[in-house]
Amino acid sequence: MKKKFSIMMDATFTKLNFLILILFIQGFNSYGQTCDSTLCNCESGDMNPSGIMIGHNHPKGTWMFSYRYMNMQLGNNMAGTNKISDASVFQNYIMSPQSMNMDMHMLMAMYGITNRLSVMAMFNYNVQSMKMNMLPGTMQMNMNGMTMADMNATNMTTRTSGIGDTKLYATYLLLDKKNHQVMLSAGVNLPTGNIRLSGVSSDMMYSGQRLPYMMQLGSGTFDILPGVTYILKKNKFNWGTQVTGAIRPSYNSEGYCYGNELTANMWVAYRFLPWLSASARLEGYMIGNMYGRDPNLFEVMEPDSKPTNFGGKRVTSYAGLNIYFKKLANSRLSFEYGQPVYQNLNGIQLATRAGIYAGWVVSF
Repeated sequence: MKKKFSIMMDATFTKLNFLILILFIQGFNSYGQTCDSTLCNCESGDMNPSGIMIGHNHPKGTWMFSYRYMNMQLGNNMAGTNKISDASVFQNYIMSPQSMNMDMHMLMAMYGITNRLSVMAMFNYNVQSMKMNMLPGTMQMNMNGMTMADMNATNMTTRTSGIGDTKLYATYLLLDKKNHQVMLSAGVNLPTGNIRLSGVSSDMMYSGQRLPYMMQLGSGTFDILPGVTYILKKNKFNWGTQVTGAIRPSYNSEGYCYGNELTANMWVAYRFLPWLSASARLEGYMIGNMYGRDPNLFEVMEPDSKPTNFGGKRVTSYAGLNIYFKKLANSRLSFEYGQPVYQNLNGIQLATRAGIYAGWVVSF
């Protein structure tokens, strides 16, 4: 009952933000000038930052294919807004995470069914690694019982890789008037990522054991993915705002459910040359508490094995570039780099250090 009530509250909060955004958009309608809608819908006119995955619709009968690379670097344990030491972590856990690297390789395809309605699919391949410190002499747990770890082994690195979750979307251009565009998006997350990964023999403390939540490849749930995007184009400037969410209405097969997500973006871009534009973006991200738990995880191993160490808020600033190749299949090369300016994490978690987005998009 508590889970259902929380989901309803999170969903209501998301809808309220969408309503506020749409009302905010209407205030700009009187300032628009006529723009070339054909230019607005092709890659040569798209000034959206690299990290905005759903930023435009596609004209009827046309395709867009893209490869995107995303990297997130984490380090330093935090509780709330404060950094904490390994000694503090060791008071309750056997190991203390030091850093984590997360890579995502995404293939995306988009097709315009009409001039307003488009469909798209995103396929991911994830590679991630985590470095952890542990106390010398810690008892090593494995399938054969408990043995004494190497007294000189005070750190370990765990790695996983594989197919992540698949996302399917439909986008609808609700408003295309003068310089203004409002696009609605609705999607579903398909749980194709493995959530039952275990450590290999070289993982020491995790040899043959279920790896913590952050090392798994997906959510394990069918998630609802709503969104709304507003873009204002005027001369060489592009201003946009976007609100997206992830609503998780059920538990996965292992008995837990990640929290609902809400992401708000605001950006401005300027086209310096016909083949070059630059952007600045601010992203606010919030994810709720985790519900349930994976009974195969030992919660004393390290913070990421305990569901209460999940969720929080983060604000990140980004700077990016777009390079256009109109004669090369109407394509666009994009890059974006960002660092957090604020983080408030639930429990004990690794803080985000930096994020990188890069992509190659082709339209025809």
